[in-house]
Amino acid sequence: MTDPLQMAVNHALNDQRIARARMGLLNPMQGLDTKRPQAWCEYGWPESVSYSQLYVLYRRGGLAHGVVNKLVGKCWETNPWVIEGEESDEATDETSWERKTKRTLTNRLWRTFAEADKRRLVGRYAGLLIHVRDNGKWDQPVTRSGSAIEKLTPAWAGALKPAAFDNDELSKTYGQPTKWQYTEAPCAGRAGRTIDIHPDRVFILGDWTEDAIGFLEPVYNNFVNVEKIEGGAGESFLKNASRQVSVNFDKEVDFQNIAAMYGVTVDQLQEKFNDAAREMNRGNDQMLITQGASVAPLVANVADPRPAFETNIQSISAGVNIPSKIIVGMQTGERASTEDQKEFNRRCQSRREDLSFEINDFVRHLQRIKVIDSLGEFAVMWDDLSEQSSAEKLANAKLMSEINQIALAMGEPVFATDEIRSAAGYEADTLPPLPDEDDDGEGADPAGE
Repeated sequence: MTDPLQMAVNHALNDQRIARARMGLLNPMQGLDTKRPQAWCEYGWPESVSYSQLYVLYRRGGLAHGVVNKLVGKCWETNPWVIEGEESDEATDETSWERKTKRTLTNRLWRTFAEADKRRLVGRYAGLLIHVRDNGKWDQPVTRSGSAIEKLTPAWAGALKPAAFDNDELSKTYGQPTKWQYTEAPCAGRAGRTIDIHPDRVFILGDWTEDAIGFLEPVYNNFVNVEKIEGGAGESFLKNASRQVSVNFDKEVDFQNIAAMYGVTVDQLQEKFNDAAREMNRGNDQMLITQGASVAPLVANVADPRPAFETNIQSISAGVNIPSKIIVGMQTGERASTEDQKEFNRRCQSRREDLSFEINDFVRHLQRIKVIDSLGEFAVMWDDLSEQSSAEKLANAKLMSEINQIALAMGEPVFATDEIRSAAGYEADTLPPLPDEDDDGEGADPAGE
């Protein structure tokens, strides 16, 4: 016969296992340690990261703020430009469409686009509110052709939410928002308004869906660790600097006599000791007289935070794909710093290619609302961040010249003169003319005499 108590215990354990399994399905990010499912809770890491947590991390965290700003600052070190046709058509003369488009795609517009890109890295997505001069309301589509853009307003993800969706499965915009809701920031003690925005008047950078992964989200746990390391180390230094003291009385000490000497009860004696400690800490030359007691400072052992700090910096570096020396500004060697800078430049140049797709979509959006004239094909152009510096180009040209000198001993040079001059930074079609071999060194007479 089965024990009823044992049956009840088995039933309770089974219910607990089912509850844990369901919690694992509902919270897949509960932790990676299957043996200790509550490990993340003990570490102080959240099970999920909300927009508000990412925003506070960027606003108050020096490392997170620096990571985002360094990446955006380098990617937008120079502004892009849009040309008609393909990239190979850049060398052709400026077309009328390009001249007209420049009046819309100004440097001020690109600065606002860069600000929205920064906010997208913080909050998974960001928005650009398009102020069109068509006298239309925010919740109405743009209907007037040729209307100019007055300005763009960047919006954080926390202030811009999708409010309605296209549920028509046959529609080209199925599943896309048909209305956005924008909450203005409070100003002068006045709560911000909440207004509806038509999709024509907003452009979204990033992914607004629930399953999107933010730029700072994979390394959020490491930022929490860094905050603990910095705060814990600072707290240890503060405790040592506050000079807290410990008083150890002998067992023969009569606290009744000490309290009577101060004219207080034994319960009030602790406050008199605190007053004495405050007086001692307040002055430079103070004396503490004790009888039957020994006084010692309470000192906290401050561990070296550098190893734990650097471990988390390396994890952050791997998560955001930025060299750690670029993040914290460490300069451990000229060679290492130069290579890290080159790697960072390549990283930003690669990200510019991704930004080109979003800029392409933005231009298409402006064409759809008839702010920019329609065009079949255009290309987004950037300058090259990985291009060699002038010193590096001259060093390559010098090396090519030295190779030629060695090769002349075998009969003929390896590199042509134009190749060396091109390596030095001169474009092939703008190379200055070489002096005539028959020239006596005085140079040609500009007057032809």
